[in-house]
Order: sequence, then C-alpha cells, then structure tokens
Amino acid sequence: MVEKQTKKIFMLFVLVFALISGSFQTPIHAAEKTQETITVFGEAEVLLEETAIKNEDKTTAFDALLNTVGSNNLEFSESDYGKMITSIKGLQAKGNFFWAFYINGISAQVGADQYIVQKGDRLSFKYIDWTVAPENSVSIKVVGDKGILKEAENISFINKPTAFQLLQAVLGDQLEFSESEYGKMITSINGVKMEGTNYWAFYVNGKMASVGADSYELKTNDQISFQYESWETPGEVPEEGSNEETKPEPTTPQVEPISKAKLLNAINAVSQYAISNQVGEWEAVALKQAGKELPAHYLENVTKLITDKKGKFSKITDYERYTLGILAAGGNPTNVAGYNLIEAIYNGNVTKQGLNGVFYGLIALDSANFEVPENAKWTREKLVSHLLEKQNMDHGWSWDGSEKSDIDTTAMVLTALAPYKNELNIKAAIDEAVQYLSSQYKSSKIDNSSTAAQVIVALSSIDVDANNPLFTKDEISLISYLLTFQNADGGFDWQGGNVSDVMSTSQGIQGVVAYQLFTNKQGGLYQLPLNLDTPELPINDNSNVTAPEADNDTLEGEEGLPLPNTATNTYNYLLIGLLLLMIGAFLFIIENRKKA
Repeated sequence: MVEKQTKKIFMLFVLVFALISGSFQTPIHAAEKTQETITVFGEAEVLLEETAIKNEDKTTAFDALLNTVGSNNLEFSESDYGKMITSIKGLQAKGNFFWAFYINGISAQVGADQYIVQKGDRLSFKYIDWTVAPENSVSIKVVGDKGILKEAENISFINKPTAFQLLQAVLGDQLEFSESEYGKMITSINGVKMEGTNYWAFYVNGKMASVGADSYELKTNDQISFQYESWETPGEVPEEGSNEETKPEPTTPQVEPISKAKLLNAINAVSQYAISNQVGEWEAVALKQAGKELPAHYLENVTKLITDKKGKFSKITDYERYTLGILAAGGNPTNVAGYNLIEAIYNGNVTKQGLNGVFYGLIALDSANFEVPENAKWTREKLVSHLLEKQNMDHGWSWDGSEKSDIDTTAMVLTALAPYKNELNIKAAIDEAVQYLSSQYKSSKIDNSSTAAQVIVALSSIDVDANNPLFTKDEISLISYLLTFQNADGGFDWQGGNVSDVMSTSQGIQGVVAYQLFTNKQGGLYQLPLNLDTPELPINDNSNVTAPEADNDTLEGEEGLPLPNTATNTYNYLLIGLLLLMIGAFLFIIENRKKA
C-alpha cells in the first residue's frame, strides 16, 4: 500500500514537471545563428538556394559569391568604381536588367566588391529590371538635435528585414548600439549620443513604435524615422505679451575663409593618394588641372584599350570620359590610333544612358571646343535644348527623366551648361538650379563627399563660390564640408569613417581642384587643351589594362551587424523542474524510511 502511494507521489511530480516544461516554447537563439549565407534569385526562379558561406577575414560579398558559384558561373567587368556583375550561372545582365545586391534584405548602398561580410549576414543577389518599380520600398529620416542627419526615399527591400537593419544599411559605421536581453538599443547616430534624458526615439508612419526597431518588420511604403528626443518635461514656453527677450536668429551665416595654403595642401595630399593608388579618367583630369604629372603609362594604356576594342564601346559615356582623360594626358581624341572618339559622340546614341550620356557628351565636345558638323546627329544646340527640356518643376534634373530631381545629376547638368551661362534662357535655368542645390545643402541632403564634390565642380564652373552664405549651414560652407572627409593619407571617404576609398577620392580630388581653379580665375575643371602634335605612342603589351564600364553610381561604407539574441527563459524553468524532481525523490526516501 505504501509502495503504491509512493509511486503515485513520484508520478504526480513527474506529471507536474511535464505539464510545466511542455508549456514553454523552444528557445530561439537569433544571435547564436551566426552562419553567413548567400542566395541568388533569377528572373522567375531561385538559381542558388540559401547556402552557407565561408567568411574569413575581410571577405567581400563578391568573394563570397565567387567562392560559392565558382568562377565558371560568374562573369563581371572592371571599372574605375569596382567590379560590375554581368552574369551569374549564365543569366546575363542585359537590356533593362542588372544584378542587384542586398544585405539582410536591404538594397545595398555599396558595391558587392566593397562590402565586407559581417557576422550573421544574409546576402542576396537578384536579377532585376530597373525600369520596373520595386515591389517593396520604404523611406527613412533621421533627425538629430540640430536638424535632419539623413534622409532617403524609395529604398527597396526583399524578405522581411527590420527597421534596425534599414537604419544600419543607411548609416553604416555612423550607427552605434548596445545589446541587452530586450534587444538592440541605439546609443549614437552620427556622433549624437544617447545621454542624460536624451534618447533615440523610433517612429513608424508618424507614430511612436510599440516595439523596438530590431523587432519591427518593414512593410512596403513605411515611413521610418528616428528622432533625438528627451523624456524630460519640456521647459515652459513664454506666454504672449511676456517681456522675456527672444534672441533673433542670424540672417547671414558666418563663413570661414579657405586659405590658399590650406587648399593647396589638400590638393597635394589627394594627388599623392591618387597617383599611389589608381589613376583613371577623372583623376587624370584633376591631376592635369592641378599641374601634376600624370603617370607616363596612362596614355599608352588608354590607347591600347581603345585599339583592343577596335574603337567600339557599348556605352556612350565610355567615349566621353576617355575623351577627357586623353586630353588631360596630352593626347588627341579625334585620332587615337586612327579612331575618332569625338565623332562617335556627336553621332552616337547619347540618350541611351539617360541624361548621363547627354551632359557628359556636351562636356566632352566643349572640353577643347571640338568642331561639330551641322549635319551631326547631336549638335551642341540639340544637346543644350534636350537638357533644358528635362529640367523639373523643382528646378533640378534627374538622370532617368523622372519628376523627382537628384543632386548629382543637377550638378553635372550645370557643369555642362556652364559655357552657355550668359544666354538669357539658359541663365534663368541655371539660377533656378543653383537655388535648388542651395536648399538641398541647407536641408542636409548633401550628406557625402562625392555629392559635395560634384556640386562644387558645378558651382566653380558657373563662377559661384562654394564658400559663400548661399552654401553655408551651421557656419560650415560646402567646400569646408567636403574637406571634412579628407583623411590623413590624403584620400577621401564617402560618408565618414576615416577610411579612404578610390571612388570617393576620384570625386573629392575633382572638387578641390575645381575650387582652386575658381579662386585663381582659371576656368572650369573640364576646359582642357588639345595637342594636335601628339606623337604616335608605342603599345605596351605588358601593361595591365582592363576595360572599365562607365556610370556605376555606387555609394559606400555600410556594415552588417549580428542579429539580436531573442532566446526565452526556458532554461530557468528547466531548473525549476529539476528542483521538483529532487523534492519528489526526497519524499520517496521519507516514505521508504516510514515503511522501514
């Protein structure tokens, strides 16, 4: 009888333990799932299912793709801006299609060969038609204590990324955070730290979110914002009629002059960086205009490249930028080993690449005042008219003809129109565009070195000082802002971080040299001399030359970060269950002793 009773007591505790432990969910260790993966999506099928990748020190996303699919299944071209993927597993990027790159579901703000794989990253490559609007996209705004720090629209995404991953992709290493059992907590954005009563608040569609940014899954058309706020009760606002004096805001920003010595030091430093790393067409132009000596092999290499291609390129912008590079090197683009690049421009399809081909075409033709026949497919007059017709209601331009202007395209169009700035209708268009660019800078929408440099090149070409109140915000002028991105090695980074890169430097060197030309009243950056007595150059068969592709407007600098640990407290309950078993065993022993 006692034995049966003891068994009943023991089984009762086992049953209680089973009921308790069975009611808890299996723990999910998101942070512990650190294996990095890669997936490739074709037009209508998955070309590569999610596959684990080997992530070694400084492995790029391009390296990961190459190692996963193999060199036989990956094709790419080289350009001044890095590698451009042209085919994965036989699926060619042609026509309107290209290979898009996503980091943790967010459209990457940097090329695959520039992005270093981070712990827990999920990389995706997707075959996309750029003429079709993305199925899912969001906008984001980051507002600091002194105004907008970052604003971006139409950022596409796939799968189910979080608002935190969006913020991470946009800000890169300008974002700092800490981990806790409740998830990620933002501690600093662009150096604006969470301290005292101030913190970074998270909003979705204008309302404060009820969950953390790392828990909120993005939905299409979401308007995500992060705002620097205080939970402290705000101070009282003076009532109407109060005698309390209100200090007026200054009407004219204070501008610190840029000394010629400071500008010269910046140019010397960036020139040395460019020569030591890579001299492409844009570096060649800037070095020439800065009075620096170009590498002796530059013109030989470009000549060999054009000869190997038999003077034929698929992109009109290739003819245009090689024209500028050859002029900078002292060559003659009307006769490069028998090939006439200028004729290829004015009789080419300049609109194939949106406005890029048009404004670069006009810049190339005017660079050395090349003769254009009246029966040319694209005369100067036609190019100018086309640009004026494409000006938007906001007074800027967009490269694809859309109604929403972008800063870089607007700057390049101004540079192209500079030689015609005194013509009445063109002057009006230029003046309106200058106001557009001024408003963009003052609203913090010029937020990287490349865009700042493009605008400075444009302003300098139309005789507008980039160091005047029109382009000054918080007492920092546009040229001073550009110089904040120059690092100790002389190069420029894109958006902060003190790590120089070739692409940002190629733009930065143009900006500082263009401003020097402006201060010295020496004309625009792309006004170059034509040397009709250029000797025929020997072809260097040992030169390592690759055919770059033009117009890859990629951004750089974002890093991936590990996912949060979303594990439950199940193991605590397991300990409780074990304790119950020990109590049951103790009672079992007592019953045995009673029996004895």
